[in-house]
Amino acid sequence: MKFVCARTMPPETLSFLEPAGTEPEDWESVLIDRTLQGRYDAFGDLVQPHLALLNRYAQARLRNPWEAEDAVQQSVLRAFRHLSKFRRQASFKTWLSAIVWNEVSLIRRRQVSHSRETIWGYVTAKLTDLSGSPHMLFQRRQELDRLRGAVAALPEKYRLVIELRDLSELSVGETARRLAITTATVKTRHHRARKLLVRSFVRRPV
Repeated sequence: MKFVCARTMPPETLSFLEPAGTEPEDWESVLIDRTLQGRYDAFGDLVQPHLALLNRYAQARLRNPWEAEDAVQQSVLRAFRHLSKFRRQASFKTWLSAIVWNEVSLIRRRQVSHSRETIWGYVTAKLTDLSGSPHMLFQRRQELDRLRGAVAALPEKYRLVIELRDLSELSVGETARRLAITTATVKTRHHRARKLLVRSFVRRPV
């Protein structure tokens, strides 16, 4: 997946997303290392400070709180899946902001073309991609297991919507007919399911 580089983002976007008081890079680096070592609670600590600001940015661009929240949720999932590719040439906040900027831009284009992406496109690609070192392949498997485990742990009504909408790539109408519910209920459950998935990554252990 190709992400927008931070320096290609409009200056007003960077100023909106990069106020003073960012997280120290040394601590940020520690959290990234811990996440890559399998300490997924560290990823929650890494992204949590930025969520409110990113949600405000997405809402300002999309003018729709549901779509804005979905954009940020999807971006957090992308950041988790691609964290091993983060080169640390900029701050994590700048990198995450670029992913959100890219996701918001995709949503704005989809509003015109009515096309969409699925979180499971990544899963299919990675299962067939055997390139990379044994360590990278093992890490990919861990990431896939983490994502699958999060989906499997969802309450059934949310898990079924994720499976039909994102795995089987059914339309809202087809999903509604398959589950014998309204299209409005499909949209609500799909939104809620994605929100729960993100929470499974940012939730702190009790």
